Amino acid sequence: YAEAAQIDGCTYVENWAESKCDFLVPCANSLAITEEVAVNFHEDIKYCVGATNSPFASQEARDIFDKRGVMHIPESISSAGAILADSVEWYDIDLYQNVEPSKMYGWIRDISRQKAAALASHADQVPEQVTPNLHNVVPTRDGSPVGKDFTSWIEEHSSSTETLIIGGGLAGTATAFSLSEKGIKTCLVEQGSSVAPSTASSNGDSRMYRKMYSSEFFSKMQSKALDRWADVEKASGEKLLQENGLLFYGEDTGETVEGSVLGAREVMKSLNLPHTFYATGDEIADAYPALQSCRGKPYMAVCEDTAGHIRASKACQAMTFAAGEKCDVRTGTKIVSLDIKDQNGKVTAVTENGETITADNAVISGGAWTNSILESAGLPKLNLKIWQVQWAHYEVDPEVAASIPQAFHFRKENDIDGGLYYVFPASASESVQADGKSFVKVGVDFPTGDALNEMVEFDYSGSEDVFKLMDGWVQEHIPSVGKRIDSYCHPYTMTEDSYFVMDMVSDNVALFSGGSGRAFKFGPLIGDCMSSLLTGTSPPVDLSPFSANRDSVRLFLEGSRPGETAVVA
Repeated sequence: YAEAAQIDGCTYVENWAESKCDFLVPCANSLAITEEVAVNFHEDIKYCVGATNSPFASQEARDIFDKRGVMHIPESISSAGAILADSVEWYDIDLYQNVEPSKMYGWIRDISRQKAAALASHADQVPEQVTPNLHNVVPTRDGSPVGKDFTSWIEEHSSSTETLIIGGGLAGTATAFSLSEKGIKTCLVEQGSSVAPSTASSNGDSRMYRKMYSSEFFSKMQSKALDRWADVEKASGEKLLQENGLLFYGEDTGETVEGSVLGAREVMKSLNLPHTFYATGDEIADAYPALQSCRGKPYMAVCEDTAGHIRASKACQAMTFAAGEKCDVRTGTKIVSLDIKDQNGKVTAVTENGETITADNAVISGGAWTNSILESAGLPKLNLKIWQVQWAHYEVDPEVAASIPQAFHFRKENDIDGGLYYVFPASASESVQADGKSFVKVGVDFPTGDALNEMVEFDYSGSEDVFKLMDGWVQEHIPSVGKRIDSYCHPYTMTEDSYFVMDMVSDNVALFSGGSGRAFKFGPLIGDCMSSLLTGTSPPVDLSPFSANRDSVRLFLEGSRPGETAVVA
């Protein structure tokens, strides 16, 4: 029945008895460790943690593990969940029947973790001393039921704040920074291991900033945002923005999610912003030696010299640092339950570890996980799509790297080729720089495959066909660049009209989502918009284009039509 092991989110192991691991946890697999398995199991194993009845087929098998120095934490310590739950049920039936399950699970895990660690400590990490020391951690029958402690555990693992921020990417960290300037305390929770974690769209070395848009609205937003980025740099002491110019070049594609060459030129002219226009491929090749492939092609280009790149992950870290003691950052923390109006009119969240966080209001800034958070709060979902967007680093000679501009190339779509490619200069790839070598970041701004509805469908490995398209683009446009050294695929949350969602979705919950691949450059300005929603103050820009009630993002009740019954209040 090997097919039964093909479970989403799990990796099927053909021969577990030969697996390399530090911890072996035999689940629902009693007596699986035979003498042969105990002798031949990989040398890296340090612990065997029981999660069912005895995992050993015989005492001899257990003795072999003991002699190999493998600590065995018996199931009576590590897998006592049912007993603990029964104790709560016996002690307080009402609490048992009504408590949020994650609180119960968190308490059980906490007790099991503490007892397992205590047993290993009492045994001085000596396998043969485990059994003689069981009495030091197993309670006697004479004391109070362990379930009596559950209520006090809930109290000890509860906290309160003014604003709960769910999601530690660009929008969440920017909101924390903005609220801190107003003296408002926040608790920012992020399910990843850090703010801007590797699984999210805000992660990485670099994001573009530019005023070069086909829309005057976004161009003006960028001007305001640059002033606020300067405030973040001053408050954090970090240099986050580097001016290196930006070139839009290629065919006349019409408007795309990134605008167009001609559209950007018109806005630059209209707003009297400094720029350079190149009317032919030959002019581009003359100005940019690294782009000789443009020669003879029906290309045009516009360059904004004052554009550049933002150190993306560093920027998110800098904003939480600048928020200081006003922001309590909790990484590795996933919200599983969100009550947006408890009996006291507060927002109450429960984490996967059973912690309770109470706040006056909340911000949902969960990116690609937005709809799952809305669902947990009993709020209607929005019409958001998730793009799988790919990028990579390519090796390049340091002398050549200096001639490669930050650029966006527009070409017409062709089958899976969405036609939008970009390159960052070597100075924007600090995490992969090595002695004597330089690297440039190249990516696409079109989705791999169909747009997704949920992150459970997301494939972080991306498509090799798309990476081959990128390789081909590099060979054609910047042939002096060498081999691809890595590959990435990140989730972009998209709206149909490419405008974000920044709005109140209930009386005490503000939401940011649908960054559509263009939000990062506006970072701290987005934070100001979100804090204005929560505090009822005047926003720095017109928020009506970002309404959660506009037709392109709201979902309607079955049978309703636009203009009738919207599900977002």
